[in-house]
Amino acid sequence: MKRQIVITGWQSKVLTALYEEDILCELNLEPQKSRVRVGDIYIGKVKHIVQNIQAAFVEITPGVMGYYPLKENAVHFFVNPKKNDKIVAGDEIVVQVDKENLKTKAWFLTGRLSFSGRYTVLTKGKAGIQVSSKIKDKEERSRLTEIISDRQMEGAAWMIRTEARGQSSEVIREEMDRLLVDYNRIMSTARNRTCFTKLMSGASPYAQLITKFAHGSDCRVTTDLSEIYEELKENFERWGLSSEILRYYKDDAYPLIKLKGIESQIDRALQKRVWLKSGAYLVIEPTEALTVIDVNTGKAIGKQKMEENFFKINIEAAREVCRQLRLRNISGIVIVDFINMKEPEHLKALMDILREEAARDSIQTTVVDRTSLHLIEMTRKKVHRSLAEQVRL
Repeated sequence: MKRQIVITGWQSKVLTALYEEDILCELNLEPQKSRVRVGDIYIGKVKHIVQNIQAAFVEITPGVMGYYPLKENAVHFFVNPKKNDKIVAGDEIVVQVDKENLKTKAWFLTGRLSFSGRYTVLTKGKAGIQVSSKIKDKEERSRLTEIISDRQMEGAAWMIRTEARGQSSEVIREEMDRLLVDYNRIMSTARNRTCFTKLMSGASPYAQLITKFAHGSDCRVTTDLSEIYEELKENFERWGLSSEILRYYKDDAYPLIKLKGIESQIDRALQKRVWLKSGAYLVIEPTEALTVIDVNTGKAIGKQKMEENFFKINIEAAREVCRQLRLRNISGIVIVDFINMKEPEHLKALMDILREEAARDSIQTTVVDRTSLHLIEMTRKKVHRSLAEQVRL
């Protein structure tokens, strides 16, 4: 698939845009001087233990609090060794930012430190080897497990990502060695650092997209920000990427944000109505609990029979629904009200298209089922703020 990743500036933010076949699919806005980022590892101080919700609140930098669930973190990484594993106010522990401070919630923290690569993930506090469920071939799963087996270590687990499928053992082990260097550095230096120290920085939104999608000749990375261009030049070799796909765009009179018409696309992505080529449209209504999407026939007039026309509109809407979830970074529960159809084969085809399009998302998106009221239930993992929230930052 032909992809382009564009990195530019907009309203004192770094804007990252992902295009697939020249269609804008993902947008991310990050303040240029972002203090905290998903993936950051800190030495934090426990401020409060709240027993009724089994959680601790940990200050990771002065004035910035994080939520640390105790049930999910039975073993803690204490900076100062203790005689027991009981966590109390005043303890200094090593934590990683797992999710953003969505809406009114604090940053979500974990003690299971993760070190992610393109093909593998090393996680402290787990055990064993896990292979992506998307890799179905038994021989390939066995081959990948064998590659990992000689790198097993006590107190940490390896996860083999879908992208490892078909990769050589040399490439995978080279990445594993880089992750082990980061892991051992954190483990050996944490106890010699002061409270609120950032031990490791999480990957920026553009780095995450580049390492996921920029492998292959069908992807291009373009930026008009000189500092980011120099940063990427240094990192491309480490990421196993060819510098030929990286381009620095320079035109002060016509910056990338205008060249690609991104500002107008942001405006459209913040509106609740989305028009489709057929003349039909979506209405997207975010609420506190979930997001509701309604499919309407609008101006769509087909020459086919009513059932065939509804089916055509629903298929077009299904693709656009999945694109809008990515573009607006909508997460949590999503309910879609498609136009009612009677033919079972049409309903099955609609669900198949939805699942196929959801699988393109870089964030886990699941098509759950069709309810008795003929509504489609979907979920999208909560990791980052919605586009609307990012614009307001």
